[in-house]
Amino acid sequence: MKKYAFVPIIIAVVLFLVFVFFPNNWLKSFISDKKVQSAATELNPLMFQGDYVQKKILEEKNSFPIYGSSELARFDPFHPSNYFAANQKGFTPFLYGRGGMQSLIHFMNFASQADQLKGKKLVFIISPQWFHEEGIDDAHFSPNYSRLQAYDLVFNHSIDSKLKRMAMARLLKFNTVNRDQILSTLYKAEISNSKSLRFKADCAKPIAYLNWRLLQKKDLYYSLYGGHQRKRHQNPQLVKNKSWDKLMRSAEKYGRKQSKNNPFHISDKYYKKKIAPKINELKNYKKDTSFAESVEYKDFQMVLDLLKEKGAKPLFVTLPVNGKWYDYTGFPKEGRTSFYKKIKKQVEAAGFPIADYSVHEYDPYFLKDTIHIAWKGWVYMDRAMENHWKQ
Repeated sequence: MKKYAFVPIIIAVVLFLVFVFFPNNWLKSFISDKKVQSAATELNPLMFQGDYVQKKILEEKNSFPIYGSSELARFDPFHPSNYFAANQKGFTPFLYGRGGMQSLIHFMNFASQADQLKGKKLVFIISPQWFHEEGIDDAHFSPNYSRLQAYDLVFNHSIDSKLKRMAMARLLKFNTVNRDQILSTLYKAEISNSKSLRFKADCAKPIAYLNWRLLQKKDLYYSLYGGHQRKRHQNPQLVKNKSWDKLMRSAEKYGRKQSKNNPFHISDKYYKKKIAPKINELKNYKKDTSFAESVEYKDFQMVLDLLKEKGAKPLFVTLPVNGKWYDYTGFPKEGRTSFYKKIKKQVEAAGFPIADYSVHEYDPYFLKDTIHIAWKGWVYMDRAMENHWKQ
């Protein structure tokens, strides 16, 4: 019996070696076009935090990526994925975003795809609620953090070194990054002139390289398996072959049916579940809040700098908040208008176009709840996307 004792260990070692050294190019061919098309609306975190499926998507000439956060999962018939499925305009929207994905997370993602960005048209949705004073916190950063993309940054020599160091210094503010001793050592050495740190980094680099390759392989295997298709609430008859005026009226009618029983034009289902039970407690609870000062502005600037450096062609979209609701909570109007002005100035200074929807704070049925775009809001964005694609 003893001569068979090591058989399981040998098998495990052989399987591990096959996993690690099986050629990536052979496996990449198994990521089918069907898989790529399916990924367009899955909103799968494994895709956001990986590289391979994203690379294939960005290689597609007719892909039109939309980067944002939780609003992308608010499907209704007017959502870009549904509208452009019913009205073919020569492109397919691909959705990248979920709750907590803010500028820094998107920067890491763009950095890992830097060589794919030249001339690529994309949409970047900016949400006001990202811009609280401290910016993104660990609770939102950690679930969206990609260890693969963090290691990509170490070995990425195609982006500006100053921008790279700035990003590393920012990432070191998070516990998730600091707990990885190999990665944090390399980051600290990159932003420091310390000889001892650089020596430690030189010693750690071979291990970091192996970690990076293992993470790439893991992503490649995960890429062969999809997420799940979401319920998209499609209704092609409602949106197909309509003028923008007719589409806007349809969206208004649709939104009115969804939000009949509250004064804030919020989805009745959301209002009943999330707001009505504590409506009195929420009166003026945000009276000392503002979006005027935030670390997020610096994170967002890194996104602008990277996209400009790489020659991407983004359209930025500024979402409003629900004006009636924010007034009820006491959120000062100047704390909102300061955000709208600062963001517009940042984007235009980088030379990029912006669809600024701040004037729609009080527009009924532009938003589904207190912050998320829907119904009429999607119609405005559909039109902006179509125009940007034509340009």
